[in-house]
Formats: sequence, structure tokens, C-alpha cells
Amino acid sequence: MAHSEFKEVLMLSNPSLPDFGIDRAFQETDQRFWLLKCDGCGRWCNLVDEFPGCLHERKGRTYRACVGCNRELDISKGQWVAKKPGADRRGYQHSQLHSAYVDPAELLRKFRTARTLSNFYNLCLGLAYVEAENRLSVEEVLALCGDAGIASSCGEVCCMGVDQGSDLHVTILKPHYDRAGDVVHLGVYKDWEDLDGLMKRFTVGRAVVDALPEQRNARAFAERHAGRVFLNFYNEHQKGAPQWNEKNLTVLVNRTESLDASGKLIQDRNILLPKECDVVREFAKHLHNTAKKLEEDEETGSKRYVYVKLGADHFRHSFNYAAMALEKAGQGFFEGIPFETL
Repeated sequence: MAHSEFKEVLMLSNPSLPDFGIDRAFQETDQRFWLLKCDGCGRWCNLVDEFPGCLHERKGRTYRACVGCNRELDISKGQWVAKKPGADRRGYQHSQLHSAYVDPAELLRKFRTARTLSNFYNLCLGLAYVEAENRLSVEEVLALCGDAGIASSCGEVCCMGVDQGSDLHVTILKPHYDRAGDVVHLGVYKDWEDLDGLMKRFTVGRAVVDALPEQRNARAFAERHAGRVFLNFYNEHQKGAPQWNEKNLTVLVNRTESLDASGKLIQDRNILLPKECDVVREFAKHLHNTAKKLEEDEETGSKRYVYVKLGADHFRHSFNYAAMALEKAGQGFFEGIPFETL
């Protein structure tokens, strides 16, 4: 590009997940869509936005139609129209709906028979897509808010999860008799020493902390609270229940399986959150910023689901770690532990 008179960069790809890859790049452009003008009512039609209602079936024939007057549309009578005019970069959305070489009937058949809609939306419509069950929505998370504020302490035994980054994101869960638990505290901290106070104020019986990248600090924290703090290592080859190593103060777990399990707590409304505030909204956004995607190995053809990061997701993992500790609590881990030792 440095030697180009035009200094252009061309990016061309099929989208996959929303807010990821080429879709994220497209969102930063003026987002041009091919709009068709109806000869009947003069309406400008966006087939992509109006699918599948823009495809009509009549007398054994499927055709592209205006959703206003049902008149057949001519795909050559259109123009590129920007959804975000004035953006610095141009972006064009292409779809098989506009192709003269793709039969609308075949598109409709693929849509109706697709086992999963993601491939159809990605490859045929040219849209990023994720099934609702594979990504938590912000609204879905915030619907779990109760009336209590963010607690500064708790006299009952709690579980804690800590995710590392430039800061330490903390989620603290308290077991509950008629649901999995309540999130009693969410916070962002700078120093590992801050966590020592949380261990005491929230009577933390078991904590799971991200082992990386600062493994030295994480291990020092675990050793200060030996038997109650465990370093988590995600292991894609691990299957089934987490492997707790009481001697090494570590826990191994399959990343996808564990995120599935903690996500199900949200989907099943088995968790109560504090009342809505800035940090709770940040928590909800972080949970929204991961999505499950099916990946295929090009060499072997084997397929597996993985969670993809679509934005800041620290609270997603700290909640996951807290949920792992909570599950251990549900197995009777705290029974018989003298309260005054916590």
C-alpha cells in the first residue's frame, strides 16, 4: 500500500459471527447495500433485510417480490445505498439474492432445509449470524437483576472467580437454596493483594483464578490461601468434570464445556444478579461478547465447537471460574469446614 497511488486495501470474505472478522470491518464502513426499485409502487427494497418475505411462490414459480405491492423485482434495476453515509471507508454487502445465476427457489429450499442457519446466512445471504442459543444477549443477562446492590461483604460462605488482564475482574457467587446462586459482588481490581481482603470479607470457601499470564502472582495468591484457591488451566483435550488437584492447587477443565455449563446457568435463569448499575451492565456486555462457533479441521474434517471472543470478555471468564467453584460447593466441599477458618 505504501507504493500505491490510491493506497487502497481490499478485504473480501464471507462473514461468520456478528462483530467478528469481516463483519466487524464492514461495520466500520458506510455499509452499502444493493437496493431494488419496484416498478409498481416505487418502493426501494432491501432483499437482505426483507428475507424471506421478499421471495414469493406462485403457480410453481419463486420470484423476488416487493413486500409492499408483491410485484416482481428486476435485480438489474437497483443502486448501492449506504446505511452509514459519510464513513471514511466504503463497504459493500453482496448476497446470492441479487445473483442472476442463483434460482430464488433454490435459496428458499436451502433456507427451509438447513440443519443450522449459520452457514446459510453466511454463505448465501452474506450476513453474519449466530444461533440465539450460542450467544447470550445483554437483555437476557440483565433480566436476572434483583433489588440488592453490589455487596461489600457477606457472612455466608461464597465462591470467587478471577480473570486476569491489565486488571483483575472478580465475580463472587453465594450458593442459594432454590437456585444455583446469587452474584453478590462484581469488581475490577489492580492488585493481587486486593483479593486477600475479598477472601476474608466474603468468607470465600473456594476460588478459581486464571493462571495466565501472571502465573507467578496467581500462584502466590493460591499459596497464601492454600486449599481454597486454585489456578485454572483451560485444556481442550480435557473431557467431563474439572480435574481438581489439591496438591498442586490447580484445576483443569475443557474451555467449551465449562463455558457451556456456566452459560446454561444464565439461560435457565438459575442465577440472580445485583440490581442494574454500571458494573452489572459491563458484566452483561462481557457475557454477550463470546459466541460459540463450529470449526472444522481442514486436514482431518473433524468438527468441534469453540467460543470466540467478540470483545472484552473478562467477566465472562471470572463468572465461569466462580461457577466452577460453586459446582464444587454443591458437591459438599464446604461441609465440615469450621466457619472460623474461612
